[in-house]
Amino acid sequence: MLLGRIKELLYKYQGWLTYLGALVAFNLMLKLAYDEIVINHKNPVELLISIIILGVSLLASYFNRRRHMLSYFILESSEYINMYALDLNYRFMAINRNDIRLMQEIFKFTPKIGDCPLRHLDAERSAELKANVDRALKGETFTSLDTIEYDGKTLYWQNMFSPIYNRRKRIIGAFSIVVDVTEQRKQELEMQRLAYEDVLTQVHNRRYIELAFDECVLNKTNPITVIMSDLNKFKEANDTYGHSCGDQILIEYGEILTKVMPENAVVARLGGDEFAVLLPGVTKQQADFLINLVKIEMMVKDMPVTASLGSYTDSYEAHKTFVDFCACADERMYRDKNQKG
Repeated sequence: MLLGRIKELLYKYQGWLTYLGALVAFNLMLKLAYDEIVINHKNPVELLISIIILGVSLLASYFNRRRHMLSYFILESSEYINMYALDLNYRFMAINRNDIRLMQEIFKFTPKIGDCPLRHLDAERSAELKANVDRALKGETFTSLDTIEYDGKTLYWQNMFSPIYNRRKRIIGAFSIVVDVTEQRKQELEMQRLAYEDVLTQVHNRRYIELAFDECVLNKTNPITVIMSDLNKFKEANDTYGHSCGDQILIEYGEILTKVMPENAVVARLGGDEFAVLLPGVTKQQADFLINLVKIEMMVKDMPVTASLGSYTDSYEAHKTFVDFCACADERMYRDKNQKG
């Protein structure tokens, strides 16, 4: 315990102790020079040369220390920057205080110089860190985004990995600067949500479902089914009960579609009372079953309107666009509407 405390104090004040030792040596040499020149009346050339060399060395050490201290203060000043460096054997070469605090809080271990962080992380994170460090050790500089689940919250960390070179331009390790970008990432996700989500019903919008359809074609998903739907007598209900009631009908219908459709389905409001559902890998028979479930759910909720639905199923190899699928599904939807009279 005492030895550890002494080591900590020596490490903390090593700069000042170095200067103190050099100043003591410099002072002793000056006294020796004084004795030789003033008292003994000799010409101590070697001693004077030694004093000059020691003085220059002390000055150089001071400026070099200032440069390193500036880097130290930069790394330690911001509470948002975390930095660590690993050697060729994945052991800590350097860690700033923020990273120590972060590791203690999130991963429940205290990083120390010479310690290997891989043994403190779970298998997935350990493999991910090793892969990133290996890339840096090959001379690559890159960034990555980490998603951390902690204490019921989602954190986002931006990491920059880069190699460390010695004076001979040989790689001796890798360092990483970690910045917490949680708030920025949340704003980006919110902007994406607003760009692809219908504001009223909170289902997706046309832009999103078109992109999802294109992705299905790109991934050669087979089959692809699109359901088109609109609400019967919605305008009358809107005029009779008011726009707030009409809005509530649209919201409830969006919730029904989301509830009934499979997890990988994309439910979107195209505009007005018109909705579309993209169903990757769903057959026509399965789509007909889902349509019946929607109608049953609407009856259970005793909604003041009914829905007409129609589906179209085809292969990605048909080379049809989302608009083509919608047109074919629309045709079947209007057949359903005409049957209701």
